[in-house]
Amino acid sequence: MAERIFVSESTGPIVLGLDLPMGSVHVQVLDSVTTARVVLRTDDSSGPAAEAVKRARSSQNGQAMTVEVPEIPGNVMMQSVHGGQVVQSMGTVYGSVTGMTIINGRVITGGGTAVMETVSAIEAVVTLPAGSSLAVVSQSADARVRGDVERMEFRSVSGDLAIDGVRILSASTTSGDVTVGRLTECLAARSVSGDITVRGYSGSGAELNTTSGDIVVCATSQAAGALRANTISGDVQVGGGRELQVSAHSVSGRVHTR
Repeated sequence: MAERIFVSESTGPIVLGLDLPMGSVHVQVLDSVTTARVVLRTDDSSGPAAEAVKRARSSQNGQAMTVEVPEIPGNVMMQSVHGGQVVQSMGTVYGSVTGMTIINGRVITGGGTAVMETVSAIEAVVTLPAGSSLAVVSQSADARVRGDVERMEFRSVSGDLAIDGVRILSASTTSGDVTVGRLTECLAARSVSGDITVRGYSGSGAELNTTSGDIVVCATSQAAGALRANTISGDVQVGGGRELQVSAHSVSGRVHTR
């Protein structure tokens, strides 16, 4: 196993920026902690994933802290196990992979020339003081946030975001899902083929866009202002929030507001 630990130089709420190209991010926000802590680890003791963890760097300026994990070079397939299922993700693939079949990281059929190296996932385990904000940038890393953050920005190609509670959220992913438990102010979320779900929306402004993903929003009685939800072929469902000004549209999907 390779592991690095980064601890904030200051106490109290922090703005953390985390750049993890591939892997998973697990965040917990606790009232009982006063300093931010980021643990990077992989089950591999050597190889590309272990080397990326060892080369990770951190910097801090006041209450702003950044942690950057370098991109793993070459054709790499990252493998992890979640809930008894094997999850595989790939970074940038160099070479032809048309009609390929992969076994143990090697292309064995099709016209492909790419050879994949299988590595263990890089996991970022983050602990934040209450009142902190967070930005996660990745290519295929999923992010799970337990607890409430002030602000969050999420940028990923194929990663999912699941967050318990946030005041202001900006999220963009190509094929990942965005799932929010509670949102209290502003929301901007975009996904091409992923779904956007907000279970408790109490905000004052939201802009939600997908191409083929579904949009589901459950508004509370505190919700007000404009909520715009647009999709091409997905379904849109917005419920609750009598003071909410809803504009919902789908080209070929179903739209239901109440």
